[in-house]
Amino acid sequence: MGIINTEKQKDNLAKYLYDISKIIFAVAVVSPFAKPENIDKYTLIVGISVSLMFFITASFIDREKVNF
Repeated sequence: MGIINTEKQKDNLAKYLYDISKIIFAVAVVSPFAKPENIDKYTLIVGISVSLMFFITASFIDREKVNF
C-alpha cells in the first residue's frame, strides 16, 4: 500500500510540488532582486537547487502510473 492510491491523489501531489517549487523560486531567487544590495549568492544557489528538486520530483510523480 503506497502513499498514492488514486490518479487524483497523484495529480494533486504533483500540482502541490509544482506550486511549492514556484513559491521557493519566487521567495529565494526573484524577490532579492527587488533590493539588489541584499542579494546573497548562497541563497540564490540554494533557492535554485531546492526549487529544481521539487520541480523534478513533481515531474517524476506526474509521469508515474498508479497501480491499484
